[in-house]
Amino acid sequence: MKRKINVIGKICRIISMVIIVLLMIGAAASLITSVVLIVIPQDGLQADVSGTAKVEVYGQLVDKLPDGVIKDIAQGIQDGTAKININSNRVNGITQSEDGIVMDASGEIMHLTFRRIGFALLASSVVIGLLIYVFIMLRRLMKEFEKCDSPFSDGVIKAMTGFAISLIPYTVLKPMLTKLSGSFLTSGNINIDFSLDLSMAFSALVIILLIFIFKYGASLQKESDETL
Repeated sequence: MKRKINVIGKICRIISMVIIVLLMIGAAASLITSVVLIVIPQDGLQADVSGTAKVEVYGQLVDKLPDGVIKDIAQGIQDGTAKININSNRVNGITQSEDGIVMDASGEIMHLTFRRIGFALLASSVVIGLLIYVFIMLRRLMKEFEKCDSPFSDGVIKAMTGFAISLIPYTVLKPMLTKLSGSFLTSGNINIDFSLDLSMAFSALVIILLIFIFKYGASLQKESDETL
C-alpha cells in the first residue's frame, strides 16, 4: 500500500511539474505580449467586431398574426420607428417563414485596439498565475505522498491544507478576471461582477473534507501506535 501511494505521488508530481512549466511559458508569453500591446502606438489597430444571431419565433399566436402586421413591423425596424430587443441585443430585421417569424439580432460589439487587447491579456496572465500557484501546491502535496510512510502523516495533512488554501484565490478571482478581460474587449470600461467558480469551490470543499478525514485517521494511527 505504501509503495503504491509513493508511486502515484511520484507520477502525479512529475505531471504537475510539466503542467507548471507549460503554464509558466504561457503566462510569460501572455504577459510580454500584453506589455508590448499596451505601450506600442495605438493607431496600428482599430476594428469593430459585432456578432449576429437569428432568432426564430413560432407558435399558435404567431400563426394567427396577419401578414400585414409582420410587414409593418419590418418597415418600422428599417425606418427606426420600431425597436425590438432580445436579451439586450437589438433586432435589425424581421421576416416571415413557413414555421413562424425569423428575427436578425445584432450581438455585442467589440471595439478592438492594441491597448484593449493588451489589458485583456494582462488579466488572463493573472488567471494563469493563480493556476500556477494551485499546481505548485499540488506538486508539494504529491511530493509528500511520494515520500510518506503513511497518508495520515503530518506532512501530507499540512501539504493538503496548503493546496486547499491555494484554490481559494483562484475560485474567487478567476470569474472576476475573466469578466474584466471580456469588458476590455467590449465596452472598454472596467466591469467586474462578483461570482465564484462553482466547480473549483466544490473541489475545495471536497479537499477540506478530506483534510478532516486525514486528521481523524492520523489521530487513530497515533492512538494505535501509543497502544502498541
